[in-house]
Amino acid sequence: MRAFGSDTRLPTVALVLDILRERTTVSRIEMAEATGLTRSTMTNAVRKLIDLGFVHEVGTSRSQRGTPRRLLELQPESCFMVGIQFDRYSAVGVVVDLAGRIVAQRDMPGAGERGPEAVIPEFAAQVKALLHSAGVARSDVRGIGLATYGPQDRDAGVLLTPQPTEAWQGYPLAAALAEATGLPVAIENDATAAGIGVQALGDSPSSFAVVFMSGGIGAGLIIDGYPYRGATSNGLELGHICVDSDGPRCHCGNVGCVDSIAGSIAIAERARRNPGLVSRLGLGLDPLTDFRGIGRAAMVGDADASELIEISARKLAVATVSLVNILDVGRVVLAGNAFADVGPVYRNALQETLDRSVFMRHVHSVRVELAGNVSHAAAVGGAMVVLRNLLESPNIGDRSALVP
Repeated sequence: MRAFGSDTRLPTVALVLDILRERTTVSRIEMAEATGLTRSTMTNAVRKLIDLGFVHEVGTSRSQRGTPRRLLELQPESCFMVGIQFDRYSAVGVVVDLAGRIVAQRDMPGAGERGPEAVIPEFAAQVKALLHSAGVARSDVRGIGLATYGPQDRDAGVLLTPQPTEAWQGYPLAAALAEATGLPVAIENDATAAGIGVQALGDSPSSFAVVFMSGGIGAGLIIDGYPYRGATSNGLELGHICVDSDGPRCHCGNVGCVDSIAGSIAIAERARRNPGLVSRLGLGLDPLTDFRGIGRAAMVGDADASELIEISARKLAVATVSLVNILDVGRVVLAGNAFADVGPVYRNALQETLDRSVFMRHVHSVRVELAGNVSHAAAVGGAMVVLRNLLESPNIGDRSALVP
């Protein structure tokens, strides 16, 4: 993991861009005051952004000292990034502009039981369709960010797990999609990407934790605006915190993991053992689709569905207490497809449990929120990883610097 502060020149460019994205129009002096950076450091960062075409001057404003201040403004359409979040059961693609706004989005098939040789061409076709619907030329796209499950090797652009099939383990995922699309590709842990996406969408302050649930359960952490990745970008595996020492054996090797008890797959499997529920809800599709059907039924008062969702929410809340106790965060944001229909139930369950059980509750409160775009946050974050790789590279401006 890079130690921020070892070379302040590189993250400064990203920091300045974040301020411009938040405030739209601002002077160099105002940015220096907001960040504590020197004028010379700020000037160097702004010059790089102007050279990239990301920022331009738009006039002046009066100051108390009488000297006009030159105003800077973001140029959102100066570049675009593509983000794809996928797992076995679902996928979504987005095109995002420099301001972090979604200019096109598209639901896509998940990997299912197919190998990467079948999925990669499909993703390439979906990227082409996304850019066409957004009216964006490929030459204006800085790259593609793939947000997906771990463990993974971000540097090599490969997954280190035989999920959903053995063919995925060690497959050159980033390189294959780059060859199929002609665009640089970076991969990112989906929960970490969700945190970056939440930040880009303006949904949370600079430090917070993310609980991510789609095909599986994970967590991400943003500290002072930057993602914590651990030694190998595979940290914060919330789904593999034990919440029942006598629980089922998890594929990770542990027992009673929250993912194997409270995740979408586990809840869908339990629901399928209830013939009445199967009949009423038409279950029997993929686990995530079934889970979302169970969630919708719970929201309208189906007792059996409500019981399953409550079990899931309680167990996830227990695991989240451990997460908050370890990290001492003041905010937890929920993101991922599994929360799309039933997010308020989980938010309320986690809030109630954290209020009652978090160790530091007498020192500060912990607020639980739903991401503003709960289903697309990870895809947006994948897209923004492309931009971060560019801005934090010593070869800033070089397209080859996009791949970590």
